[in-house]
Amino acid sequence: MKIGFLFSGQGAQYSKMGLDLYESDQVYRETIDQAAELTGMDLGTIYRNENNELAQTVYVQPAIVAMSLGIMRMLNRDVPQLDVHGMVGLSLGEYSALIAANSLSFEEGMQVLKDRAMYMQNDAEETDGAMVAVMKTDIETIKNICKEASNDTEVVCPANYNSPKQVVIGGNKAAVDRAIKLFHEQEIKNVIPLKVSGAFHTPLFKKASTLMEKRLAGVQFEKTIVPVISNTTAQPFQAEETREILTRQLISPTHFYQCVDYMIKELGIDTVVEIGPGQTLSKFTRQIDKKIERYHIDGQANYQKFIEASRG
Repeated sequence: MKIGFLFSGQGAQYSKMGLDLYESDQVYRETIDQAAELTGMDLGTIYRNENNELAQTVYVQPAIVAMSLGIMRMLNRDVPQLDVHGMVGLSLGEYSALIAANSLSFEEGMQVLKDRAMYMQNDAEETDGAMVAVMKTDIETIKNICKEASNDTEVVCPANYNSPKQVVIGGNKAAVDRAIKLFHEQEIKNVIPLKVSGAFHTPLFKKASTLMEKRLAGVQFEKTIVPVISNTTAQPFQAEETREILTRQLISPTHFYQCVDYMIKELGIDTVVEIGPGQTLSKFTRQIDKKIERYHIDGQANYQKFIEASRG
């Protein structure tokens, strides 16, 4: 197994995620409790989602990263010999990857994330943004339609290059609506509106990006212990560039497709393990290369399944 880890992003969350691990594993529980203390958030209540906390960016970002890192600590305890060749996180998941790869400490990372989530929630509330997934459509066609639907005050652009079959576009709602109309006029019907609170990875998050630049100014990033492939550049993070890339990340499209492709072609992975809620990234990987073996870990049952498989 030549492993590439994939770390979940925002949107993968679901009620009661990770609770079985919290109740059954001491290392996982200690990680969540530590994250709760660092962020001042009652993560146990947030995971239960009784008041729809998981719909709010400010809560969900620390919750997903804490869950992912709890699982990574379990793996480091149980199978430290894993042959890990690279890591990719989708957007928010880049913080999980950078912390897991020892570029950023858990303590500082959780505190940075709390602020990032607040900046992004504020921008989402202040801008009328929307996002839609466009399926099985040529990239140039998507770009041309976005250009035609945009004007001087309202913009729509590609935001997530997820797989060969899916590109997500986002921007001002009025421009997104015009783009949907143009897709339909060209007989492109497979256009799916997403339930999101804002147009992430578009120019609408300029204010959050500026605040993030200031927030990261004093943060020290170290060299990663394994390559972490940046969504923004589709190249491995270098310590001296990480601050600038994470700032730019908020207003730049994610290139998950190209990142996984890099891990396959340049790092030689043959297996992906998705860490965190859901299995969206594993499904995208199947669309990128069907030969790659896929696992996901978000609970006790699939954790044990992977442990057994990894031990042969």
